[in-house]
Amino acid sequence: MPNNLNELTSSLKSLAPQHSETAQLITYALIATAIVGIFVYHYIRKQETNN
Repeated sequence: MPNNLNELTSSLKSLAPQHSETAQLITYALIATAIVGIFVYHYIRKQETNN
């Protein structure tokens, strides 16, 4: 398991932009937006199945 965690960490580090602070901020904002979108999508689907 720790080996998988190390691989994940190195993968995430390689995804992080190294060019500028602005590019880094935009990248993290896009990732956060995608994650929130996934949670909202699942929440809406759950509400539809309950009704």
